[in-house]
Amino acid sequence: MALSQVRFCLIKMTAYNFNRYGFEMDVRDYIFIVAAIAVFIYFGLSSKGAFSFERFSSKRDKFHHSNLVSVLLNLPDHSIDELLDLYKKEFGPGPARYARRTFRKWRSGSVQPASQTYERFLVHLPRVMSYDLKCEVLRHFMEEYAAKDEYQLDVFTHDWEEKLEPLVKQIIDKAFTTQLPLEVERKLVWLGDGDMQAAQNILRASQAEEGKIMVSMLREEFAGIEKMLAEEHLKPKVSHVLEFPYGSIRLNIKRRASQDG
Repeated sequence: MALSQVRFCLIKMTAYNFNRYGFEMDVRDYIFIVAAIAVFIYFGLSSKGAFSFERFSSKRDKFHHSNLVSVLLNLPDHSIDELLDLYKKEFGPGPARYARRTFRKWRSGSVQPASQTYERFLVHLPRVMSYDLKCEVLRHFMEEYAAKDEYQLDVFTHDWEEKLEPLVKQIIDKAFTTQLPLEVERKLVWLGDGDMQAAQNILRASQAEEGKIMVSMLREEFAGIEKMLAEEHLKPKVSHVLEFPYGSIRLNIKRRASQDG
């Protein structure tokens, strides 16, 4: 049934009910009453959450322009300073002052950046960024958007290295295969430029090396943990979390079985 027919039927039913009880009203009055009832019902249901389309459509997915700007503005402070200096050089002191006043609100999401802000930060500025800054932005987006794995592993102080090694290798190798989501690559096409592809290969090798260094430093830490667990008055288990760019491992470390026995 067409919407106009529904409206006409509603008006007729209302008119019938009024005439049934002896009321006589002009059709225009019926229309006014029906419209008032409809408005009353709409706002009543909206206040209870029955109409959620507006709220749903206002939710931003993680690849929305506003969220990409927010991720960018979570760069380390020294990179933010360089970025805002470049913003001033490209767009002038007025827009730069506004950006400096507002970037923390953009970063937190309390203020939604306009499409012009997105265009300036993530389309225009990358064309004039230094190579080092672009590499920092690339690292930041890779670590923000690449999928991360989380593991838990129970180990003793004498066998942790044997148990941990294959899992660490798996996470480190992920640095060589992980990719940015297609949604990000489509919006930030400059990340696919030749120099950024080369930078991505360097970044992967660097992240893998960081993981190896982190594990090598564990040997000293475990020596200290073993001494701590040897103390009788302490509980026989501690936890230690290893954070890698693309995953984390929570180690539940227990003292040697012979020490408990």
